[in-house]
Amino acid sequence: MKKILFLLIALFVMSSACMALTPAEVLDKAVNKLNTAGTIDCKFVLSGANGNINGSLSVQGRKFRMTTPLGSSWYDGVNLWSSNPKTKEITLVNPSDAEVREANPFSYLSSYKSEFRLFFSKRKDAKRYLVLLNPKTRNSDIKAVEVAVNKQTFLPERFIIRDRNDNITTINVQSLSLKKNSGESFKCPVANMSDYELVDLR
Repeated sequence: MKKILFLLIALFVMSSACMALTPAEVLDKAVNKLNTAGTIDCKFVLSGANGNINGSLSVQGRKFRMTTPLGSSWYDGVNLWSSNPKTKEITLVNPSDAEVREANPFSYLSSYKSEFRLFFSKRKDAKRYLVLLNPKTRNSDIKAVEVAVNKQTFLPERFIIRDRNDNITTINVQSLSLKKNSGESFKCPVANMSDYELVDLR
């Protein structure tokens, strides 16, 4: 009887180990779900050294539009426009990958296979997979990114970003909806912002 019980326990442990997902598999599932949707719309709270700020973000592939009380950003895959309501300026640049990630945390999920080593965090969360992204290169602008992925929906719910100076920025996703490509423009409506000055730094 004891041998049978031991065998059943061993089989259970082995089957549980086989069912466990790796960090890469967790992100694969999350990215596949996001890519299948076409467009991601979310509301978030960004927390950092300067306090908290609410915002909204719409993402379609590499393109995105972000709006906060401090200003808005539009990225069409090549050009990045950033508006500042205080100075009444729109800055236009061809951004680096680091600048794109700074404005759109979901962009970390597009390069996790090639640019990062993946681990599970030592911290535990019953409802989320906590996946650590550690840069493969030493000269990266960041030290690590922790992505919290819901275990039921496989949707990202939080990004914790630690930069090279150990500054920590947390983006908590308050709501997230997936939809088909809406055809919305990810270019800044400069023509409709005649009271702003365009500063082209390309």
